[in-house]
Amino acid sequence: MKILITGGNSSTALKLLKAFKAYNVILADYGDVPSFSSTNYHFKTLGVKNEDTIAHTLLNNCLDEGIDVILPLHNFEIEAVAKAEILFNEFNIEVLLPKADDLGRYLNGHKANDWAVFNSGEVVFITNADESIIAHGNAEQLNGVFYFNHEDENLVCNLITV
Repeated sequence: MKILITGGNSSTALKLLKAFKAYNVILADYGDVPSFSSTNYHFKTLGVKNEDTIAHTLLNNCLDEGIDVILPLHNFEIEAVAKAEILFNEFNIEVLLPKADDLGRYLNGHKANDWAVFNSGEVVFITNADESIIAHGNAEQLNGVFYFNHEDENLVCNLITV
């Protein structure tokens, strides 16, 4: 399976590589990207950033690369891709994001040490096998990559962005 992770020039995108060891990963970003590649991943430029055509640009790159899953990390991409999820799904490209109507619940920007990748509520990767995180992700049918904090005995999850 092939996954395209945006924000490829960021340390966050590189950190996520360990969650997708079984995938062929493409780290994509706007402008110049490193020409380095390995057996598990390579970099790809998405060209010049144009926020008016983000979803279109990402869909075209996914189709060109035969992508199965897209994980947008840039703040300016998240809403556009979430709103275009149906279009991506029509081309059999899974979007690892919450539904567009639920984004506001997860864009709080708090970072934490514990993070997890969920696909339709199922844990794909987790840094700390905390049962409350797993249960929360399953109950909420989370989709995407989230930081988790325990605040005042409540579990708070925040979408990982760059």
